[in-house]
Amino acid sequence: MNFRIGAGGGVLSPAQDADDNTNTAPDFVSGYNVNTIALEVPIAMLTRTGTQVPATDTAATIGVWGTTSRPRVLVRRSPQPFVSSGSFAQVQRMGNPLINELIIGTGSKDYWSMSEPKDDSQFASFDLDPLLARVLNAVYGINIPAPPRLDLLPLVTYAAPIAAAGTPAGPIADLLRLNTGVPPTPAVSRRRLGLLAGDGAGFPNGRRVSDDVTDIAARAVAGILCGATAPCQDSTGAAFLGSSVARIGDGVNTNDLPYQETFPYVAFAQSGRDRRHIDPGEPGCTKNSGPACPIN
Repeated sequence: MNFRIGAGGGVLSPAQDADDNTNTAPDFVSGYNVNTIALEVPIAMLTRTGTQVPATDTAATIGVWGTTSRPRVLVRRSPQPFVSSGSFAQVQRMGNPLINELIIGTGSKDYWSMSEPKDDSQFASFDLDPLLARVLNAVYGINIPAPPRLDLLPLVTYAAPIAAAGTPAGPIADLLRLNTGVPPTPAVSRRRLGLLAGDGAGFPNGRRVSDDVTDIAARAVAGILCGATAPCQDSTGAAFLGSSVARIGDGVNTNDLPYQETFPYVAFAQSGRDRRHIDPGEPGCTKNSGPACPIN
């Protein structure tokens, strides 16, 4: 997670946190490409009413998740090609980013990956008492809320500030919630911290390619939503307010290439010949310009 203070991560200064265009730590995936499947779907095809409704409508918020499956049988015949057969089995799922990596307990990760959100009540102890919060407390000495973490319910149920008032909460389930009635934020006003920075069209209300989901998720786990979504208490029983949460961040506030403002929105692919991976100590920590990345 690159939260090493010497490498530019950890608890960011006010200036570092407010600068959405400058990295203070190495971007360890700079210069690399990813495979992307991009779909563009009319909003009217996603809501239960079959129409686009305002953000205040209880039908405006949807929950999305995706899965990865593979054949149950794989035979490796090196040096000949492998052969796969049998029905497809689910081996991974994703709704909110970093749930499996940061929230689900180590012994349950594979089982969670093979399950469906409708059965997520069995994982509620992870969702409402994340181990990562205790890790942040141990590493940075950050005071954290006591479980059950009702402040995290907007991430696993239909609740404000994402869903409209009166929307049935539904069972606890890892779904990426999106209020389809919230208009997109113009680029000039877009904030990497999304909802945490007052940008209502950003994560955890959906997820844009430019949203800094690592910093947002870490701060949510640390309790930044306390008071805004539900009251919290610390281990002593005292009131815990989200405003007390430190500016936790990995120091990577922007991508190494600019994103597009039209479909498919992701950045153009890196050059196969001229691409550049920026290592610690190299100049150009931010988009091949600026000071060198910290080393330690």
